[in-house]
Amino acid sequence: MPFLIKLFILLIPFTLSGCQLLTKFKPSLSHTQDPEYSVEKQVNQKMNQDLGQLFSTGIEYSRLPKAQQQLICKQLKNEHKTQNDWKTAWLLTSSLNSNFNCISLPKALSLLKSIQAALEPTHYLYWQNKNKIQLLKNLSRLKSKNKNIRQKNHDLKQKLNETEVQLQDIISKIQALKVIETTINQKTQ
Repeated sequence: MPFLIKLFILLIPFTLSGCQLLTKFKPSLSHTQDPEYSVEKQVNQKMNQDLGQLFSTGIEYSRLPKAQQQLICKQLKNEHKTQNDWKTAWLLTSSLNSNFNCISLPKALSLLKSIQAALEPTHYLYWQNKNKIQLLKNLSRLKSKNKNIRQKNHDLKQKLNETEVQLQDIISKIQALKVIETTINQKTQ
């Protein structure tokens, strides 16, 4: 019995202190002191600032009147030809290209693919561009289908018009035959 009492007395401080005695077993946050982690954190902060500035510029451009947007579009096209900067290409494809009035759909696709090649898979815009490329490919496919359907519709309308002309011709011939028939019937009576 005295053994159980001693054990009970020893266990009381443990149970009363809870996990406070286990503080030395806390996981360390050593990665925050790791130089590679701090460099990566700085790069991410810089990237966030750059993206914030890029998005702000894009919003400004998209709010401008159409005439000014066209002017900026021309300027950015020239700048992209000389510098081939992915940020300029992104502005051309995203902010100034509603209804593809700045650059064509195939050109937008090629610019987005070049942006995609310039970005690393960990970049924030990588997955957005990947999805946008897929959407533009689908849009291109749908436009092609739409063009084919419009062409078929046009061809069918032409055939319908030709058929209507032929029908009118046949109707007029039938009416002429009826007139001839009635005159023959009148002569025979």
